[in-house]
Amino acid sequence: MRVTSNLLVRDQITALQTSAQAMAKAQARITSGKRIGVGSDDPVGAREVMVSDGRLRAITQYKRGLDTAKSRLATQDAVMGQVTSLLSRAQELTVAASTDTVDATARAAIQKEVEGIFTELVALGNTSVEGEYLFGGQRATERPFTDAGTGAALTYTTTGASGDRPIEIDVGRVIVPTDDGDTLFIDSGVLDSVRDLAVALAGNPGAGNAALASAGRSVGAAFDRVQERVGALGARASTMDLVSANLDAFEGSLQAFRSSVQDVDFEQAAVELISRQNAYQSALLASSKVLGLNLSDYLR
Repeated sequence: MRVTSNLLVRDQITALQTSAQAMAKAQARITSGKRIGVGSDDPVGAREVMVSDGRLRAITQYKRGLDTAKSRLATQDAVMGQVTSLLSRAQELTVAASTDTVDATARAAIQKEVEGIFTELVALGNTSVEGEYLFGGQRATERPFTDAGTGAALTYTTTGASGDRPIEIDVGRVIVPTDDGDTLFIDSGVLDSVRDLAVALAGNPGAGNAALASAGRSVGAAFDRVQERVGALGARASTMDLVSANLDAFEGSLQAFRSSVQDVDFEQAAVELISRQNAYQSALLASSKVLGLNLSDYLR
C-alpha cells in the first residue's frame, strides 16, 4: 500500500486534534471543578445529576413553603398571646363589676374598657400578613370581622371566615399552619362572650347581675378553649421542626451525592492533565519529525 504525504499529514493533524481536545477537557475539569461538562462525558452520571437537581429544587420549594407556614404559625401564636391577655383582663373586670360596692360611674368605666377589649379582639381577628387576612379562611382577601354599635347595641358581623389553607411541605404532605377565624374567634366563644359581657354591663345594674354572671362564665370558657388551641399550635410547631430537620438532612445527602458524581477529584484531575499534556507534547514531537521529512529522506 502506498502512503502519500497527504495521508501522513492528515493522520498527524487528526492525532494532534484528538490529543489537544483531550488536554482541553482535562484543563476544563480543573478550571470548572466539574467532572461532567456535557452529557456525553458521562451519560449515566449526567442523568443522576439532573435527577438530583430536580429533587434539590423540590426541597427548596418545600422549605420555602415551610418557612411561610412557620411565619404564619408564629403570627398566630403572637395573636393568641394577646387574646389570652385580653380575656384575662375581661375576667378581672367581670369580678370587679360584680362587687356590691361598684357604683354606676365605675360600672360605666368598666363597660367602656370591656368594649375596648372587644374592639381589640375584632382587630386581632383581622390580622393581615403579606396582604392576606391570616384568619380569613378561604376568603383571605376579605376582612373577616367588623364591629358595630356601642353599649347595649354592640355587635359584629363576619364574612364567614372558615376553611383551611394548606401548604405543601414534603412529597404528598401538607400542613395547615393556622386556624381560621371561625375556629379561633367564633367557635371558641371569644367574640360572643366579650360582646355579651359588654352588653350586660351596659344594662340595668340591678337586673343585669345574672346576665353579667353568665357572660363572665362564657369568657372563662372561651379562655379555656383558646388555651386548647395554644396547645394544638405547639404540636403543630413541633411537626414543622421535625419536617424541617428531615428536609435539611435529605438536602445534605443529595448535595453530597451530586458532588460525588459531578465534582472533580482535583488530585486525579491534576494527574490526568499532566498525562494529557505529555501526550500532546509527544504528538507534537512526532508530528514535527514526520512532517519534516523531505524527498531525500524517502530515497535513503
